[in-house]
Amino acid sequence: MDTLIIRYEKLFSIAWVHADFPGPGNGRNGAASLADELTVEPDAPTSVRFANHGIIPRVEDGALCCYIRTEALHDRPFHPLPPDFSARFLLKASDALIARSALAPHVGGERLYHVRVKLKSTVSGVRLTDSLLASVASATPDLVFLPGYADRPDRWESRTVAISGCLGVLDIVTEGNGKNRLFRQEASQLLNYTVGNGKADQHLYTVTLKA
Repeated sequence: MDTLIIRYEKLFSIAWVHADFPGPGNGRNGAASLADELTVEPDAPTSVRFANHGIIPRVEDGALCCYIRTEALHDRPFHPLPPDFSARFLLKASDALIARSALAPHVGGERLYHVRVKLKSTVSGVRLTDSLLASVASATPDLVFLPGYADRPDRWESRTVAISGCLGVLDIVTEGNGKNRLFRQEASQLLNYTVGNGKADQHLYTVTLKA
């Protein structure tokens, strides 16, 4: 009888810090209540990319954890990641969480907190401040139908639109001038932030909502 081993390890995790919601080290109930007030969802292109590379996002203990399918015997992606790997997550917070945080009261229209996590930078965290508020273009443009007239046929036009209706946008991008922090060895794609490598409690980046 053949045995099929499907193995997943942690690719990276992003921690959320809020003074009113202690993390699992100080009480798991606090972390759970923060998860009830804050949702983190991949945008449409990221969802497709994750499906193609065996990546599963989950919110656990006050952190966004992304697990990737790996080779059965090695900490390497089962489906190799592209050199320009990126991911985008939309952050949505309850009114109660916004009221209990030092956040801009007008956030939620087209002015959002835009956090960029550069994989080749040593910066490991940020606090949400007004300096991060920006208009962020959606990776999925709208298609607008334009009726034809005279000798011009009907056509569809692609138009860039701004993301709206959420707290912020978290972009993970392969930028910077250092070593790619996803990998111990970038050429072979040996993973760095994995449970198997003893780093289950370490995070790629920390976002502080309230200190």
